[in-house]
Amino acid sequence: MSRDSPLLDTLQQAIAHRVQTGLTTFCLDEPLPSSAPDLFSNDYLSLSTDPVVREIFLRKALGAPRLFGSTGSRLATGNSEEYNALERRLRRFFGAPSALLFNSGFTANVGFFGSVPQSADVIIYDEFIHTSCREGFRISAARNALYRFAHNSVASFEECLRNVLSKYPQIIHGKSTLFVSLESLYSMDGDFCPLAEIVQLVEDLVPADHAHIVVDEAHTSGMCGPNGNGYVSLLGLNHRVHTQVHTFGKAWGFHGAVVVTSPTVREYMIHSANCVMFSTSMPYIDVYALQACLDVTSSDRGQELRQNLVRMSRYAHKQLLHAILSVDNSPSRIHDSSLCSPIIAIFTPLVRNLADYLVKKGYAVTPFTLPAVSRPRIRMIIHARNTEEDIDSFVNALMQWMTMQGQDDAPAVELPGSALNYLRVVAEEHLCQ
Repeated sequence: MSRDSPLLDTLQQAIAHRVQTGLTTFCLDEPLPSSAPDLFSNDYLSLSTDPVVREIFLRKALGAPRLFGSTGSRLATGNSEEYNALERRLRRFFGAPSALLFNSGFTANVGFFGSVPQSADVIIYDEFIHTSCREGFRISAARNALYRFAHNSVASFEECLRNVLSKYPQIIHGKSTLFVSLESLYSMDGDFCPLAEIVQLVEDLVPADHAHIVVDEAHTSGMCGPNGNGYVSLLGLNHRVHTQVHTFGKAWGFHGAVVVTSPTVREYMIHSANCVMFSTSMPYIDVYALQACLDVTSSDRGQELRQNLVRMSRYAHKQLLHAILSVDNSPSRIHDSSLCSPIIAIFTPLVRNLADYLVKKGYAVTPFTLPAVSRPRIRMIIHARNTEEDIDSFVNALMQWMTMQGQDDAPAVELPGSALNYLRVVAEEHLCQ
């Protein structure tokens, strides 16, 4: 098994090339440190360690007749009343006509885009759309009609939309459907989608029912909106957005996902999405855990956690600004006072150096480089149970690292642009209003 082979040689060369070209490599044999406060995970509401969620879950689990495997796919023995009860509750929670559970957000996006768009259809997508959507596009019947627009640019979207409608007149004539793929909050830059403007353009230019808008709410589900039911609900667009994908691995503190959509789309995916037909459904224990997460997310406690998340996010933006880091003051896109992005992208060409420095201080930080992103960065992510002291300590660590970089080249007083040269933080006004 240890002998060289053409396959192993090729794989080893590819790994070596990745290292030589400066692409990020990972070792999973040891976990990241956890001695410093969590400012890097997706656990926005801190529910993964919430004692109330734990108590509710244990009470449900201890009283349940079954805990472990579902024993099959939904189309076989993996369906259950517990499963259906959770879907019905999620449908009511999100105010949708129907809901279909998936084992992850990744499989939800692949399942939808890999099955629902038809061969005559067209897909327009934001250039920063998640890899899971792209994987769905790749296997979609509409894979030869993919068009992207510049990230979060309403003008670029309109230009792309007009070009597509000109090239595919069958959309106007009702012979095919235009799909629009968006995210509510883009995780690498931490910026919200200008969703209301995009929806309005679609309604202005495309005949009713000839378009299908899909919003991935991975980073806003549970985090904003009435009772935590998301960005689309917050903007009052539930009846104008056709499909939403809500994942449970971020603010919900667990894993899995649900697609909320029309009953017809749900029924079609049941019979056409391979990840529904041929994957074992989630075990009973996951169903009880998601019920517990939903109990807290939709409660007064969930609202308190969301309010604290906004407060801590505002504080983090303010402290970074006060640290005299370079800030791009872009025009505001979001005007709702309850919104503030908990994701702050920190750009630096010395991202590995910065990450190594922070890891030594106990932070569970991951550097992002090509091919995941075009600009090297780390992400600071705020959580509901972070404190001002947590944020101050991290900002101080950043400032210490910046000072060290300046001292390596020349005295700091001779580097008036040192902050811009070594570190650039995105804390734009449009991320926090």
